[in-house]
Amino acid sequence: MKKRIRLTLQRLIGNLFAGTFSSYMNALHGLEFDGIRQYQAGDDCKAIDWKSTVKTGKLHVRMKFVDKRATIIFVVDKSRSENFGSFILTKEEVQSAILFTLVRAASEAGNEVGFLTFADRVENFIQPKVGEKEALINAKNISQERTSGSCTDLHAAFTFLNEKILHPALVFILSDFLAPYNYEQSLKTLSLLHEVVPVIVSDRMETALPHSNGFFMAQDMETGSTKLLDISTAQAESLPYINLLRKLNIDYISLLTDENEEIWTKKISELFDKRIRRGRRRRR
Repeated sequence: MKKRIRLTLQRLIGNLFAGTFSSYMNALHGLEFDGIRQYQAGDDCKAIDWKSTVKTGKLHVRMKFVDKRATIIFVVDKSRSENFGSFILTKEEVQSAILFTLVRAASEAGNEVGFLTFADRVENFIQPKVGEKEALINAKNISQERTSGSCTDLHAAFTFLNEKILHPALVFILSDFLAPYNYEQSLKTLSLLHEVVPVIVSDRMETALPHSNGFFMAQDMETGSTKLLDISTAQAESLPYINLLRKLNIDYISLLTDENEEIWTKKISELFDKRIRRGRRRRR
């Protein structure tokens, strides 16, 4: 399954940045076989597919994905709410497992990999670099990193990236998105230049409330404050970040702490496949 993630991630990169550089080449070189089309003037003769040529009576060539490097940034939420987990794992532990899987897939093919950690402000920024070993070491250090902040400010992270990364990149945002809703414009700006993929890690206890009337006392893990909540009102409230992502047409991955690694990787692969199919439709 992880091998599939690596391959689909590289295919996704080729599709996402088709406007920046060519996603295809007619040659024996390339990442992965994609299909066959009729020969065109200027095509490499070495790419001719003789089986299809004999069958149709017309020259055909094999198409492959170009192995192009991309800049990939991992934006990692390190606020206190990530320490919550009502099952076996906390959100932070799930986040770390996903981070390692994606970083390995991204760095194996020679892509530039960078990191940004944040809480109520940007805590750490590691410039994008090529190198699988260094990328995995950085991912490990980030997973063990303890920040000084406690709350979550997505706007601060998005604003920093908007000012720092000025060429198209693939940006993974690993967060529970439980934050003040002040980031609509900064996320919109980020998504206009970059391909943004939110990876939302949640716990069922954060949204699965009993279907009844009454009140319950809840404590905010980030601020430590407690608040009496009306269950019936809380049930009716929609998640603002989901509405925003749909409004901006941003695909996202939603993971839960009580799911296993197989389910997480399946969801990631399915999203990548969805983006690849969409890219093909646009290209044709």
